[in-house]
Amino acid sequence: MKTFLLSLILLFISFTGFAKRTLVSTATEINNTFWMAGDTIVMRNGTWINQAISLRADGTVDQPIVLMAESSGNVVLTGTSKMAFAGKYLVINGLYFKDGTLSGSDVISFRTSSSSLAENCRVSNCVIENYNPSLNTVDSKWVSIYGKNNQVDHCSFINKSNSGTLLVVWLVSGTTPNHIIADNYFGFRNANLDSYGNELNGQEIIRIGDSSTSMQEAGVQVTGNYFEHCNGEIEVISNKSCGNYYLNNIFFECAGMLTLRHGNNCTVDGNYFIGNGVANTGGVRIIGENHKVYNNYFENLTGTSYRAALCIVRGKENSALNEYFQVKNALVAFNTMVNCTQSFSINYNSSSLLNMPPIGTTIAHNHVYNTSSSKTNVIIYLINVAAMDVSWKNNLMNQGLYTNFAYTAEQVITGVDPDMALAGTTPEMYEPESGTGLTAYTTSDYSEIDLDIRGRDRTSLKLPGASQISGIVSRIAPQKDSVGAYFLRFPTSAIHNIKSNFLKVYSYRNQLITDVPVPGELVIYDLTGRLISMQKISEGVTRNTISQNGIYIVIFKTKQDEKMSRKVVICNN
Repeated sequence: MKTFLLSLILLFISFTGFAKRTLVSTATEINNTFWMAGDTIVMRNGTWINQAISLRADGTVDQPIVLMAESSGNVVLTGTSKMAFAGKYLVINGLYFKDGTLSGSDVISFRTSSSSLAENCRVSNCVIENYNPSLNTVDSKWVSIYGKNNQVDHCSFINKSNSGTLLVVWLVSGTTPNHIIADNYFGFRNANLDSYGNELNGQEIIRIGDSSTSMQEAGVQVTGNYFEHCNGEIEVISNKSCGNYYLNNIFFECAGMLTLRHGNNCTVDGNYFIGNGVANTGGVRIIGENHKVYNNYFENLTGTSYRAALCIVRGKENSALNEYFQVKNALVAFNTMVNCTQSFSINYNSSSLLNMPPIGTTIAHNHVYNTSSSKTNVIIYLINVAAMDVSWKNNLMNQGLYTNFAYTAEQVITGVDPDMALAGTTPEMYEPESGTGLTAYTTSDYSEIDLDIRGRDRTSLKLPGASQISGIVSRIAPQKDSVGAYFLRFPTSAIHNIKSNFLKVYSYRNQLITDVPVPGELVIYDLTGRLISMQKISEGVTRNTISQNGIYIVIFKTKQDEKMSRKVVICNN
């Protein structure tokens, strides 16, 4: 028995006795040391200039190897500094890549070579900000994820200005990566343009796969992220693989979309697309087979055609991998569209040569709510529509326009007062109130959709649209000040000028509703320049009653003399 106990003790020591905590000052110390499971590598606080970290090591699930800042946010990597790592169970935490000039290379790479990839590794609580080469046309990625079962969470990515996708998931044959991208902040991406003034391709925020690997299973979860002013191109997220899940993300004033560009069997569930009237803001674009889009909320998006709130694209016969596959067996259900310029754009493609319309597709139990009758609820593009097979069922649309769509009373219900009101959520959203006319059109269809956008039970008697009237909220939308790196939380950080985006303006019946994060002065004019109201307001929500229909200009000025404006339509029906 004594011999057995001694063996156990020696075995325990062999696993734990040599784990060490090492303070390092250069990349060379990290790269040239043999690290063991349980080791902690502490990067000394300060500015690390032109340091290329290449860490290759194996931890275990119980004893990961941790590479961390001495104190979060105080290890600042700049110049041409970059980091690559490979192996198993590595954790990277607290690093701040800032104001670098790295050109043509990944800032963070989940591999050290084409054959040495990362597995079960995690990058958390890190920031990449303004890390761009001097020439914006140089294509480079900030994060490249290889391998499998890796995670990027609670990181902030701010001000990417050069060409190239910000974060790419790379696929290899025979491997389902199953990565997680969660609780991150992505902000302030502007487009580089060609000589004709058009957005250059390849400026997405996230791309999962590419056209050559698009028929492979990826199984990536993108959840709880906040995308703000991500305007690089039409595809904020470019899905180019199969079996991915997009849940509870916010797209705030992004001139682009979540695009299911290539691949099949993806799910878009419970996301928020808030346009606030900003030009070219869009929602979800569907291409391919067996996609499901449900429980999503789209508000005040201005995009049309490809950039509509929900666009189902026309495909190409015998499409190549990099072209447009026909939409087959898509389900679009229980989504809410509020005051979107175009809610549904069906059978659209910018090329008239493509003639494969969507088939086997269902659009059911959605709710389009407009405070103006000038919005387009549905537009169908008339190319080979005789072959189109799209089933419409129980969609409530209170008012609006239809183009090339003669609906029946079972397909679309109009003229019902949904009794929508602002729900006091963040982001502020319209939800049906008790007594809403929507309750006459409940359903038990699609038992697999058992929660609404806010995680409330909807196993039976589901209302049209994304929201139930009541229930226990179990899913909270990501907040700008609770995602991203812990040491650089918005909006309190002054890292980026926010004057262009923090005035929120809504209209509901005869009320003009504003929402601001700081105190200031609110001024309202009509289009003739006549002053309607001027008042000092505190932070939060302010309501003004305006009895006259029309278009109004709302100007808000902070105590720091920052000015911003919005245009709003008041329509009392």
